[in-house]
Amino acid sequence: FASGTELVSACADSTIKLWNLETATLERTFSGHTNDRHFVGLSVNQDYIACGSEENAVYGYYKAIPKPFVQYRFASQDPLTGEDVQDDDETVFISSVCWCPRHPTMLVAANSLGAIKVLDLAEPVCESDLSDRCG
Repeated sequence: FASGTELVSACADSTIKLWNLETATLERTFSGHTNDRHFVGLSVNQDYIACGSEENAVYGYYKAIPKPFVQYRFASQDPLTGEDVQDDDETVFISSVCWCPRHPTMLVAANSLGAIKVLDLAEPVCESDLSDRCG
């Protein structure tokens, strides 16, 4: 549920649907992410929709616009250097996303390999702030 009158659903045709519960009608279809084989994470808050993708990326949608306004692709770590490297493995996908209830621009996302990222649309986040901000 996006609000008392809106419902959001993720579909296996790489779309997200925003439904009006009062009129039982489809208000908008969102597309841009890839989802045809796995469950990818989905989370909503007052104005935004976040979803995972089978491209190992998180997509952010503003409810009034049908295309994503932001995308963040997860990187893998090189086992020798510990540095982030782009991963082209098509079996890795974003399996979970969740908006922080106290900070509506902060999102936590995890992929199918167990990597977790904290993303903030408004400002960079340092790890020492996490317990104070979303604790």
